[in-house]
Amino acid sequence: MQPDNSKSRQETQDANGSRGEVSGLDLLFLEVNSLEESLGFYRDKLGFEVESHNFDSEPPMATVRGGALRITMVQQLETMLKRGRGVHFVIGVADVDAFHERLQGEGLAVTAPQDEGWGGRFISLQDPDGYRLFFVTWSQ
Repeated sequence: MQPDNSKSRQETQDANGSRGEVSGLDLLFLEVNSLEESLGFYRDKLGFEVESHNFDSEPPMATVRGGALRITMVQQLETMLKRGRGVHFVIGVADVDAFHERLQGEGLAVTAPQDEGWGGRFISLQDPDGYRLFFVTWSQ
């Protein structure tokens, strides 16, 4: 006999409108080739704040924060030959055009701002390990 799953979707939602299983993306965990290079990129080029870093731990690790988004990077040299494949990160910014100008001023290879049919204006670039980062200002 199968369980009765006849509750409506609305009956199973909590006060925040979710069904209680997922509350949001809390942390990205990235394996990187060079912790110092990646930390410099996220801190100095993208403007993330450093929450913690330990170059002497095994493996070396660091955590950065941008708004509510935390990214923990761990230096792993042997686990992947090619990083960043099949993974794209979409990160919200208040003004994608101003952010684009700032990134260009940092000398980064960043795409021109584009409006897309899915409700956002975005730019993209790759981090030192080949992870594709999209920065978007949502239309609404």
